Amino acid sequence: MRSLIIIAASCLWFGCCATVRAEDVRAKASIRIEAESADAAPGIEIDRRKAATASGGAVLGMHCDQVPQLTCRWKFTAEKDLGRVDLLLRFAGMADGKFAISLDGRRLGAVELPATGGWGGKASEWQTGRISAEIEIKSGPHTLAIAAVRGSKPINLDWLAFAARESEPIKSLIFKPEGASLVEKPIQLPAWSPAEKAGPGEAFILDPRQATQMIWGRGRGQATHYFDEFLPGLFERTLVLEEMNLDGGKLEWVFTGDAGGVTAVLTDSALEVIERFYESEGFGQIEGAPVEKHPEYVTKIHRAAFEGKPQALAVAMDHKLQFCLSLNGREAFRAQCPIDLTKHQVRLSGKAGSVRGRCSSPAAVSCGVSVDPAVRHQTMIGFGGITSPAAFAQLSPAGKRRWWEMICEYNLLIQREYPIGTSLNRQADNWERLADATPHYYADNFPNGEISDFDYIRILRKLGGKVWFEFWMQPPWTNQDWRDASGKLHSGVVDPPKYVGAMLAYCRAMQKRTGTLPDVLGIQNERQQPLPLWYEMTTTLRKELDKAGFKDVRIHMSDGGRLSNGIAWLKQLRLAPEAWSATDYVATHMYDYGKGGPNFAACFTDPDRFDAKLLEWKKLADGKPFLSTELCVNAADYQWKSYRLAFSMGQLYHKNLVLTDAAAICYCWTLLNVVQPSYGWTRSLAVPDPSQDFVPKASSHQLRIFGAFSRRVREGMVRVEARADDSEMLASAFTGTDGKKTLILANRSTAPRTVRLAWPDAAFNEAEMVDPYRVNASVGQRGQSLKGPYVLPPGAILTLSSVPLGRLPAGVVE
Repeated sequence: MRSLIIIAASCLWFGCCATVRAEDVRAKASIRIEAESADAAPGIEIDRRKAATASGGAVLGMHCDQVPQLTCRWKFTAEKDLGRVDLLLRFAGMADGKFAISLDGRRLGAVELPATGGWGGKASEWQTGRISAEIEIKSGPHTLAIAAVRGSKPINLDWLAFAARESEPIKSLIFKPEGASLVEKPIQLPAWSPAEKAGPGEAFILDPRQATQMIWGRGRGQATHYFDEFLPGLFERTLVLEEMNLDGGKLEWVFTGDAGGVTAVLTDSALEVIERFYESEGFGQIEGAPVEKHPEYVTKIHRAAFEGKPQALAVAMDHKLQFCLSLNGREAFRAQCPIDLTKHQVRLSGKAGSVRGRCSSPAAVSCGVSVDPAVRHQTMIGFGGITSPAAFAQLSPAGKRRWWEMICEYNLLIQREYPIGTSLNRQADNWERLADATPHYYADNFPNGEISDFDYIRILRKLGGKVWFEFWMQPPWTNQDWRDASGKLHSGVVDPPKYVGAMLAYCRAMQKRTGTLPDVLGIQNERQQPLPLWYEMTTTLRKELDKAGFKDVRIHMSDGGRLSNGIAWLKQLRLAPEAWSATDYVATHMYDYGKGGPNFAACFTDPDRFDAKLLEWKKLADGKPFLSTELCVNAADYQWKSYRLAFSMGQLYHKNLVLTDAAAICYCWTLLNVVQPSYGWTRSLAVPDPSQDFVPKASSHQLRIFGAFSRRVREGMVRVEARADDSEMLASAFTGTDGKKTLILANRSTAPRTVRLAWPDAAFNEAEMVDPYRVNASVGQRGQSLKGPYVLPPGAILTLSSVPLGRLPAGVVE
């Protein structure tokens, strides 16, 4: 559901073209056609945003990566005979593409459009080229068509024009006259054989000749069957078409969720996939959006032709955030789809025909999980993140108490202090001044962090909480202009003694206000200094902490924004033995897993491809404890409150625990005050709710998924070896010195899993399930011994434990 404007691909030049000013073509062309005037068709998107601004109006996007047979058609009228003319077009794209050209149904040939370096967000990314087809146009109506050639890449078009060959000195694009086949061939459907075993199913009959009920506002409704289930987080469903006579009509399989839906439309010869969003009045301002009684907008339509008899139509939503359709077992369509789909129905259009069949689900698969408590890994420190003092200040007294209950219940006992930095005065006495809170880049939102709240820390300490402190941007008065050994001047870099002075000022302020010191000081958040200064920051900080009597305060390395940064920085740190020795913890964020760009496509939507980097990090850490300091989804295209998106993050939590031996995992924000809800959905586990007496609430499904790992894994527990004989089952196990045990199982397949557990002497009296409909909900008989086997729905996480849930002690909060 992404705009064509931001699709990325590699590029090779097929031919050459020269740019020309749009106004010159407009003046000299015989006929000029705006690309967005094309007839509506599947795969066409009209854009009036960034690229349209650079082009001077709306542009047309051809999503031929999703619709292989995509054809754009423009109807125009020539007022007089033009003779032989060439076709000019203004285009932008990230990759080369081939397109077939036809006029009035007569195929002329194919043109190769080279990559322009972008989607047209800048004027420099647009190019104008000539297609030297020598088209003869007579007076009267005509239809121009541009069709995607097999394997073609997406393209944006601004306008098309016909002009005499000698009128413009534009270099021609490579054009090949009519020759070989240019369009995608229909899918050849194989014969279909049902699976030997299937899960529960539901039969249906669609017959429009039978009386259908009257629908208010619509008259007599279509023949429809509503399936009586709520779909799991991940799923696979198959329509077994036992009898199908469409008689010119269409079979529609409609999937819906709270943010949007997907509809698969089956005819006798083609399959269409329609993607849509819900609930925005702004959709009515978009050209082509239908006028409905409810806000709804179709964003994409994909089409695939087939030959053969459809016997089974299957839909799958997998752990890679993909939506896949298959006909008779052969894949016909696959695309990323981050939203949740929770309900579905089938309906038959037309006044005749009938369909009889059943909807089947996969059978449960048996899976073995074994735990070896003798193989021990990291000792856990805990879980947490940044509670914004500005957000906490918004909460009502009841809201503050509820927040402390959530802190205990979800075991979010690590507070990452992210103080004022750039606003800290030279006296270092305004740590808690709310007016000095610095706004972040969260769009229309208000100041949300970068100050401290020592009263908050005082209560956290009573609950056994930890405090980590670091600057992002250090105070300006700790900067200097510095020359390196080669004489190169570095402006505005850190002055290590002054920086250390600011760090110790925090320690003294916290000690004075709370009676305690921070547990860990981070060198700097997502910032890197010249290496000699970085090393000096680390060694000087250790020396001054010891001199001040703060020997128990530990140090973690500068945490890079991405694991790729962290790996590079860790390699550099290990080159300085004194700085490496002074570093107690290695640390990094992992936004290359959950941020846009080439790494995002490779990792967030295919988590196992991240494993090599995680293992490289662990090897470089060489046994030093690892603090996974900041995680969240940080990409505009994936700022959704969907369960499936949160489950993708859950896979990262698992991999942090079992591949990098993370001793602690921190989300970005635990509590953040937001105005635009989408910033809370993925950036913060919870947000204040002004509509409910300013109490905190889960911003999305992220909290429940994080809680599946954090709630029952306490400080001091040790991760022990756990293995599943099924790669789709993720398992991690933990033991405590008091015999307490926790096992976390995540089913990332599209079929249920029945788990057979082998863990000597394991006994659980708590079982919590997480899925789209259950929030860390108790299952089974609470307080009683829970013996397997355990059944996990697809996309669910089951936490088995003998660790009691954290509770807010009486008297801690007044």
